[in-house]
Amino acid sequence: MSTRAMLIEAGPTPWETEGRIVGNASLPLTAEAMDAIRHLLENLQDRIDSVYRPASNDACNQTAQIVAAKFGIRARDNPDLDEPSLGLWQGLFPDNVRARFPTVFPQWEDRPLAVTPPDGEPLEAAISRIRGALTKIIRRNKNYTIALPLRPMAMQIAAGILRKHPASEIAARLHQRQSIETIEIDPQGL
Repeated sequence: MSTRAMLIEAGPTPWETEGRIVGNASLPLTAEAMDAIRHLLENLQDRIDSVYRPASNDACNQTAQIVAAKFGIRARDNPDLDEPSLGLWQGLFPDNVRARFPTVFPQWEDRPLAVTPPDGEPLEAAISRIRGALTKIIRRNKNYTIALPLRPMAMQIAAGILRKHPASEIAARLHQRQSIETIEIDPQGL
């Protein structure tokens, strides 16, 4: 048996449906998102043995509770799985940020490793933080399937780490989205 990580996107939140930048702002899931996650799990053939969440994030917490209830397990907290902070950009519409930061915001969209949002977290620091969390979680859950309800950027970072991609490749995929992804974890570790 191998160790597997099931990454589940905890979203969208009301800000995302409005088109706002969310970052690590703690917002609840929309009603539609909760229904979509339940539906996703209903059709899931795999057994989930454990679930880890950044408990300070409402959307991740709600998603973890749905997973935990379906599989009769307890959700565990790991704050280092949280989404990167986008500082002063959080809650704003992209067009407003583009107007206020005409050179920096487009650079962040194209090359997020090269730019740190004002009062935000550098992407390299977020990758390091999430890598440390994943290393501990995987060590404790060898030969199990681990569910990780994460916000979109944290999900892309985790997927890149688990695939052993360099930071530049993680950054290139940072703005991609998908609802669920299962990754077989290399027995050699991270």
